[in-house]
Amino acid sequence: ARRNLGAHYTSEENIQKLIKPLFLDALWAEFGKVKGNRNRLFEFHQKLRRLTFFDPACGSGNFLIIAYKELRNLEIRIWKQIREVTGQAIIPFVNIQLHQFYGIELDDFCHETAILSLWLAEHQMNNLFRKEFDVKIQALPLRPSGNIVCANACRIDWEDVCPHTKDEEVFIMGNPPYLGARLQSEEQKEDMSNAMGSVKGFNNLDYIACWFYKGAEYIKDTVARYAFVSTNSICQGLQVALLWKRILVNNVEISFAHTSFKWNK
Repeated sequence: ARRNLGAHYTSEENIQKLIKPLFLDALWAEFGKVKGNRNRLFEFHQKLRRLTFFDPACGSGNFLIIAYKELRNLEIRIWKQIREVTGQAIIPFVNIQLHQFYGIELDDFCHETAILSLWLAEHQMNNLFRKEFDVKIQALPLRPSGNIVCANACRIDWEDVCPHTKDEEVFIMGNPPYLGARLQSEEQKEDMSNAMGSVKGFNNLDYIACWFYKGAEYIKDTVARYAFVSTNSICQGLQVALLWKRILVNNVEISFAHTSFKWNK
């Protein structure tokens, strides 16, 4: 059913290819710079709670789950370093919260699965936190599990789902559906019209172009960044002129990209 919608499962390996250059490598590099300074370590730890993560095609939540776990692992490393630098057994606490994670998913079942999966990820990381520091985190009653909305990402204003200011660090990521222009259903063609109706020739674009286009509109004039898994067709032929000039006109720039690789299904 997901394949018919143009959606494809993303392995953890391929998720890492996206989230590392998008935000994770930079966070670890920053940790490396502050790890010898107690005050800067605490400041860095506080920074983590101000970050926002948003997948506007989240499926069952894999990108959000992996991002959440990676951040919790970084947080554990921060607390270990704080103890090492201070020489004190300071009681650690968790700053990374599920309400920092946002998603949009069309399918109701996947939407519910994403919510449940984030709860499970939180439970797993709380257990690891307890193992490392002997600090038990109260899990009940269950708190909100991210901000996952069941909606059509092509037809909803992303700002309504994940509002942000120009200075907030928001990282948008995911693996949106790919369907080519001649493979789209009537409903998907209407999605394209809704999202990109002002773009002349939009009906010749892949379905995933909606996410690249809306992503550029969303991050315009802000410090937010986005990265998506995609087929290489959006960087070839007619699609280049139709899509990319509409994106780059928003004064955004491409900071990283991977060369094409075979997708293992």
